[in-house]
Amino acid sequence: MSTKPYTLSRRIFALLLGTACHLAFAAAVLSMMIKLYTGLRGGPDFPLHIAILWDVMLVLQFPLFHSLLLTPRGSQWLAKMVPGGIGKEMRTTTFALIASLQILLCFLAWAPLGPVWSELHGNLRIMGTGVYVFGWVLLMKSMADAGLGVQMGYLGWWAVWRNRPVEYKTWKARGTLRSSRHPMYLAYTLLLWSGPVWTPDHSLLAGIWSLYCIAAPLHKESRYAKRYGQPFQEYQKKVPYFIPRLSLNRKHKP
Repeated sequence: MSTKPYTLSRRIFALLLGTACHLAFAAAVLSMMIKLYTGLRGGPDFPLHIAILWDVMLVLQFPLFHSLLLTPRGSQWLAKMVPGGIGKEMRTTTFALIASLQILLCFLAWAPLGPVWSELHGNLRIMGTGVYVFGWVLLMKSMADAGLGVQMGYLGWWAVWRNRPVEYKTWKARGTLRSSRHPMYLAYTLLLWSGPVWTPDHSLLAGIWSLYCIAAPLHKESRYAKRYGQPFQEYQKKVPYFIPRLSLNRKHKP
């Protein structure tokens, strides 16, 4: 039984915010799937110099604000965004909602920069599509291994709705985390570079976000090293940072 019972109005509000979070998440995933696969074609028609500035802003707003919200100060902001005294409990939901809206904004508001440079056809397109689908499968699996409650944002609203305290699971290397310390970022990078249609837009987005995927986990590892101490430091020594080692005989279990 919860040590902090929530009123019915707070629980209903948490349910509504959770619903909005998951709808935004689904819309963000769908828009990303379509836009990356088609080379980010379609969108507002701006003059080239304005389109470049606009798109760079769209590309940068996600990693900058996303990283800011992962800091201690960002966590405090998240706790203050939801009224009714449940802001702290709803942080994972609020964070996932904001991240989904950021991705949705990036892909729906994207202004095309130029013509198609290259496009795969025939068997090459089938192979490219296979790699693209594999990237999405890897992303979903790595999210599940890291904890869907946090990644999708239902950890917060589901706890409030059930009138229970939020329970964060202890970190554990499972599934894809046994082969790479950051399989989600690896999957994102694969998705960015595996679409069958290449345009200036695709290159701009893939280049900047790939750098973010490689550099952003350093901040995450710093937080985890402080939080989990020696076990995580031993994990860092055993498991590659990004690209899994190809080995037919895995002798360790991090």
